[in-house]
Amino acid sequence: MNKRALYYFVISGIGLITAWYFNTMAILRAEDFFGSWFGNSADYVVACDLLLTAFAAVPFMIIESRKIGMKQVGLFILAGFVSAIAFVFPFWLGMRELHLAKSKKTSLNGNNNIHTVSYQRELAGGTLTNFMFENRRIDVWVPKDHDAKTPLLIAHDGANFLLDINETWNHQNWGVPEAMAQGRIVANNGKLPIIAAVYRYDDKLRMAELAPEDILKPRPHMVSKLGAIRTPATQEYKANEYQDMIALRLVPELAKRYGLKLDPKRTAQIGASLGGLAVIYGVSRHPEVFGAALGLSTAWPLGYQELIDLLVEGLPPVGSVKIYSDVGTEELDAEFASWHFNFVEAMDKAGWKRDLQYKAELYPGTGHKESWWGMRLEHPINWWLNS
Repeated sequence: MNKRALYYFVISGIGLITAWYFNTMAILRAEDFFGSWFGNSADYVVACDLLLTAFAAVPFMIIESRKIGMKQVGLFILAGFVSAIAFVFPFWLGMRELHLAKSKKTSLNGNNNIHTVSYQRELAGGTLTNFMFENRRIDVWVPKDHDAKTPLLIAHDGANFLLDINETWNHQNWGVPEAMAQGRIVANNGKLPIIAAVYRYDDKLRMAELAPEDILKPRPHMVSKLGAIRTPATQEYKANEYQDMIALRLVPELAKRYGLKLDPKRTAQIGASLGGLAVIYGVSRHPEVFGAALGLSTAWPLGYQELIDLLVEGLPPVGSVKIYSDVGTEELDAEFASWHFNFVEAMDKAGWKRDLQYKAELYPGTGHKESWWGMRLEHPINWWLNS
């Protein structure tokens, strides 16, 4: 048993016993609860002390539970109305300790299908580190010189984004450290972005987390014939939960860690294939957080023209965000290429100005893997940083 959790449970048990014992005695003696609370000045001190503690504890329970992914906090709060805050709050603290311990144990045991190693090392003129957040590994590259107005870039499929080739699961990477070291990623004001690579909670949930939930969930026919893309075993969708975690909890956590003053104009998402769809969906869902979506080899055949039209239709007002999408002509991208031009047509028709408000690029002779994306990732990043 976690020692901290045990301590909280002991306090909670005492709180429950005393609350029920004295409540029972007061009821049997027909005593006046509220009159006793506010009978004299001394009673006011105790009553106000208890009430103010409760008003502080309840919001903390809600905010902290959401932050760490702890479920059913409403039941704890409801229990406070039928028992006592002296029981509920320390009991919740004990359950919180067990939840955090379980998350840490799961991560260390590798149940996420992710190799997790806490480290910090110098890399490409900055520092690469990682931490666990809601049972996910987050790799973060921080430039040597950063301040409150440093841009923030969130990358999907983090397991092959910032690591060396010999560290990735498929022995391929995006070449971000190389691009940084070679000076290919530049900013006119000198502010290189902090890059946070988000790992998958479970490899089997990639489709569920990256595919646009509000579009696909009510339209099961869109995933019935995916062609070159493998049809998922179950049509389970977690994109809203995933995007909310990033926008509402991870981004604020990164801002707190690195002293960032958040601004959508300085905050973007980047991803490839399904990740290309995810960035557009993420910006549409949280335009108050993200001002740019940078998608490489965007997987339009997930829903073909219907998907394109619905994604474009669901974008924030024209020009309020920046959208980048590209495609190659080899491998899986060969199937994507024609639909890429349909996306361009849809954006033009919706009134978006190409190269200014959105950018669409074709890379002949390139295919659908990290080595190709790594050869051109500076183009979307530099367009976002400098336009």
